Amino acid sequence: MTMPCSMSGTGTGTRTGTRAEHKQEQEQKQKQKQKLALWLGLHSTVAVSTAQNTWESDMLKFATVVLAILITSAGAAAHAGYDEGINAADHGDFTTALKEWRPLADKGDARAQFRMGLAYDEGQGVPADSAEAVRRYRLAAEQNNADAQNNLAYAYSAGEGVEKNDEEALRWYERSATQGQVWAQYNLGVRYEIGRGVKQNYEQAARWYQLSAQQGHPLAMANLGLMLTEGSGVKKDLPLAAQLFRLSAEQDVDIGQHNLALAYRLGRGIEQDFDQAHFWYLKAAAQGYAPSEHNLGAMYERGLGVGKDYDSAMKWYRMAAQRGFALSQNAIGLMYVRGLGVPVNKVAAGALFMLAANNGNSLGAQNLQRVQQDLSPQDLKRVQALAEAMIDLDQMLNELDEYLKTISA
Repeated sequence: MTMPCSMSGTGTGTRTGTRAEHKQEQEQKQKQKQKLALWLGLHSTVAVSTAQNTWESDMLKFATVVLAILITSAGAAAHAGYDEGINAADHGDFTTALKEWRPLADKGDARAQFRMGLAYDEGQGVPADSAEAVRRYRLAAEQNNADAQNNLAYAYSAGEGVEKNDEEALRWYERSATQGQVWAQYNLGVRYEIGRGVKQNYEQAARWYQLSAQQGHPLAMANLGLMLTEGSGVKKDLPLAAQLFRLSAEQDVDIGQHNLALAYRLGRGIEQDFDQAHFWYLKAAAQGYAPSEHNLGAMYERGLGVGKDYDSAMKWYRMAAQRGFALSQNAIGLMYVRGLGVPVNKVAAGALFMLAANNGNSLGAQNLQRVQQDLSPQDLKRVQALAEAMIDLDQMLNELDEYLKTISA
């Protein structure tokens, strides 16, 4: 029999079966005030243009001295009420927060309208109501509130409280991002990278990721780091990519931790260090990040920087496999084919390969074809039955273990 295939290296990914890196390609709404570390040391070949928000100062240019005094007085009172609401919300007292914000919002205060939208969005102090959240976001967004524009864009993107509309999502993301809203810049980067609602454009994706990363956005740092690794839309720069992965990882972002670990594992843009690779994989795995769990399994299976330990390899592979990670399902199947720390069991292997194949893993499909050559018609039926029983991820490992018990009994 031809030996089933295993993946070279320890890389994992989502866009193709052999991708080494992993990206966060989902849009985000600003759920709370972000506290992101400012980092001004970014450099690359991506052109940067900084849009300035000048509408407030332009308005004030036309005010008379008397009017300016009146505005300042009224504004100070509104500011105090708004800040009291923020303080209450920070302490979990949304009833008081809404009591402060609601009258301000009714008078057209964009900040308060945004906060009211957020309250309805999250069900904080009021019953969750996505349609009312959208209404509030729109009132603030039309006054050029960048945070509200980002969340309104997200609502259109996800179809939450409003009919899904990628064109409207893109329009509001652009309005928000050009004002420097960090999440909107990240979200635009995502859209340009994957070509959602706009023609795919890696240069624009890198540009928006960079603008967001310069404000300390950890997901933008991770995604820009990967573009620098690949040379997608920007000149390849492995040392800078590793720096970005570290900055993201140090903010406890799993994809940053994973890609920093991979950089250490491969010595890519940074000196190879298996101990550091293991450390950062563990950090990401502790957050339930399946690609890192898989790569830890691979390190233990092959003895990369750690003692070869099939039990530990199986432990990590099983954790990732139960999350639906096809590479790990394939890897466990290979361990049952080869008898690595477990008795050889080609029915179990076949069922795992079938699961991996059904999850789009080409190696699983190849390995299933090869192992089927050694199975009787009766065993092939067992493979099919076991695979069907394992489709429910919550029960996958239980079904596998129960089958193995019947074999050993």
